[in-house]
Amino acid sequence: MKTFRGLALLPLTLLTSCAKVPPVTGDVPKLLRVTFALRGEVQTNETGLPYYYFVTINRTDNPTDNGPVPVVSVPWGNGFAAANSATGQGFVGFVAFNYRGPGFQVFSCESNGVLNNPVNGIFTPLGVPFQSTPVSRGSKVLSFQVDLNTLPNKTARYVQLNIIATNNVPQGAEDAPKLWDALGDGSQTGSLNQFITLDTLQNQLKRNSDDRREPTQNDVRDHVAALVDEPNLDIVDWEIEYRN
Repeated sequence: MKTFRGLALLPLTLLTSCAKVPPVTGDVPKLLRVTFALRGEVQTNETGLPYYYFVTINRTDNPTDNGPVPVVSVPWGNGFAAANSATGQGFVGFVAFNYRGPGFQVFSCESNGVLNNPVNGIFTPLGVPFQSTPVSRGSKVLSFQVDLNTLPNKTARYVQLNIIATNNVPQGAEDAPKLWDALGDGSQTGSLNQFITLDTLQNQLKRNSDDRREPTQNDVRDHVAALVDEPNLDIVDWEIEYRN
């Protein structure tokens, strides 16, 4: 299975890795459905680079583990996400959407049987999700289902999840541009790292309309500085459903 280092290669990988994630023989699918909406629309940016939209997924037996949060300043690491602590795994896989590729793509942090620290940017492409909704110009919503059995730590009880939208996945350059939004109110410094935790022992449905962690007004930030009005990165609603 092919592995690669860094998300700078993501558009090329999306073009060359479009097989559907195969079912895990003998396992009942554990389906995670993720839907989120933007205040603007999915960015195609035909005159430059399109934006990136990520759903980072961690599997753990400890619900208080350091889950996935966005990378918003140097050191950039993989350029988009890390654990909420330098000592944590953060996430074991993710789903990415980039308009220049075939759409949604699933990646694992495992290669050759070894679970890599995602900060190092070594990921294995697994193909497209179990199911996804086609995205066209003007679309405001991204939606897909992924079988959690295709990701590492598949027997772990809890799922930790974050949704991240960004205009860049920088690696190395200290002055790289970085606009971003993620779960939590970006206008409030204390609520930037609000990933979601699910218990796989029961079917669950969580909505932004229930816990209101994502505001409807603009909360896109430039690095860790001022708010920026960029509707095509501004996550305003989400819904997550787990079924086994």
